[in-house]
Amino acid sequence: MRAISQTSPAKDFTPAPRRGVNVSRFLTQTARRIPDHTAVIDDDHSVRWTWSELDDRAEALARSLQNGGVGRRDTVLLVSANHAEVIQSFWGIIRAGAVIAPPNAALSTEELLSICADVAPAAVIVDRAHADFVEALKQTGFTGAVLWIGELPDGSPSSSGPLSGDGAAYKGSSRREVVRSTEADGEVVRSSTDVAVDVSSQTDAADGAEDGIGDFAVEEDDPCWYFFTSGSTGKPKAATFTHRHLGAVLMNHRCDLFPVEDENGASLVLAPLSHGAGIHMLAQVFGGTPSVIHPGGKVDPGTLWDSIDGYEITNAFTVPTILNRIVAGYSADRGPGDHSLNRVIYAGAPMLAADQSRALERLGPCLVQYFGLAEVTGAITVLRPEEHGTIPVDSAGIGTCGRARTGVDIIILDESGAELPAGEQGEVCVGGPTVCAGYLGRADANAESFAHGVFHTGDVGYLDESGFLFLTGRKSDMYISGGSNVYPREIEELLLTDAEVAQAVVVGVPDAQWGEIGIAIIEPASSDAANASAELSADSGASADPAADASAGTDPSERLRTLCKSALAPYKVPKEIHFVEAMPVTAYGKLARKELKAEYSQGRGSAR
Repeated sequence: MRAISQTSPAKDFTPAPRRGVNVSRFLTQTARRIPDHTAVIDDDHSVRWTWSELDDRAEALARSLQNGGVGRRDTVLLVSANHAEVIQSFWGIIRAGAVIAPPNAALSTEELLSICADVAPAAVIVDRAHADFVEALKQTGFTGAVLWIGELPDGSPSSSGPLSGDGAAYKGSSRREVVRSTEADGEVVRSSTDVAVDVSSQTDAADGAEDGIGDFAVEEDDPCWYFFTSGSTGKPKAATFTHRHLGAVLMNHRCDLFPVEDENGASLVLAPLSHGAGIHMLAQVFGGTPSVIHPGGKVDPGTLWDSIDGYEITNAFTVPTILNRIVAGYSADRGPGDHSLNRVIYAGAPMLAADQSRALERLGPCLVQYFGLAEVTGAITVLRPEEHGTIPVDSAGIGTCGRARTGVDIIILDESGAELPAGEQGEVCVGGPTVCAGYLGRADANAESFAHGVFHTGDVGYLDESGFLFLTGRKSDMYISGGSNVYPREIEELLLTDAEVAQAVVVGVPDAQWGEIGIAIIEPASSDAANASAELSADSGASADPAADASAGTDPSERLRTLCKSALAPYKVPKEIHFVEAMPVTAYGKLARKELKAEYSQGRGSAR
């Protein structure tokens, strides 16, 4: 970046201090515009709230948290399966000026306690399924309020007072423990003070304030959400979202993913609200589109269409595997115009071109793909409906994930930090307002991930002349075999074109001769293939006649090896192919690549 000109009249300019917009103001604005339109549907828990009712509930929760000792920038941990009151919690915590910390509810008690040690919650909102975690948290010295999903304040006068230790509201003059966080020598220190509280006077004061806005005032860069990374390469990090950042992200989602959605539509909630689905849910506020929590939680083809048809769903956020189930469950006697879907937004993993084509043929032009990471809140690229099926795959068979999102800049850098031109492969880096403010308490990770003033995604790819991004792999997945860099993504994409392959992971493992060799782990699509397992041990430089391989028999490993040799350079062909009944996944539903690499590395290399 060039130095500031010393002849410029703005050489010493700094922005004037100004108050930020609390993200929850978007909810209040929509509640005023369409107060009686539906905002939330959760039929599993007999809940249907209007925008006005949701706004009232967010207000009640915010005041309860504040009256219960939760200060500005204090953390409120939210651990729950999807529920209407999880949506209330998002808006209420943010409104209170606190920071929502929603880890994956599938994490173990030990993992949740480890996260608590990092974010030091002042209060916890939790469902009853996590009662054991609450008890374990108290054993660590936690003394903050515990609020139970299903029992949150509803906006009535009796439900928005301060909170006791178990989350119950009470009225009148009483004594309570106020838990505060301070930072000393880089460590969070928690202290408590027993103070007298006159609840009635607090309520009167709040009622006298214009809209209560002053009670919820924030600075632009106040944190409001700790978004936890998947932890696939170690302990989850807390990517910090500020009010300014989250506001930009939500507006970006509205602009690029579902620009025409309004109160006449409906958005289906399938994935846990703790991550990308939560961002998608919050962004529905601009159009006033109600969020419908999928009944039963099980996403099989039959129940998916029960929800889509029954609630007349117009947009949904999902992942390729679930999108494939939506397509599989669509009745053969129905055509592309026989459903209510306007936008099916998918992300989180690559989608095969064949699966995209099948979805387009069955559902019509309603697919929207995006690429992003937690640290950029998903907002890096978008592949719009009209672009699906029109952008050719590259020479490796990899398709594009779209062009830069509104207000986002994608930069491809080499190892030295120099920017690369179109067509050249390097690390995908991002700049713009959708990039988070950094990791909480991780100066080391911040220095690495935000080097050169941009966010380093860890993904490898290139931009074409039209600005379409093609991802070719992950830096962390790359291995070096015989001095050549190998990116597993290209090999995995090829293996997945075989009809008998359901999942494929390629990892590099130590090898005394080649440094590292490639191992392919396959989850077969059929039980017959699952019973076949073979190990390939030919040198990477060896070549063979594909026809001879094909005539060797029906061994699935030989068939897959022949496929790889037909399209890849010899050094990229996996030396071994192993079959597993089911591919291991992390708590976030991602393929457990790190665990597979560790398992298949045992006893190799110098120890072999």
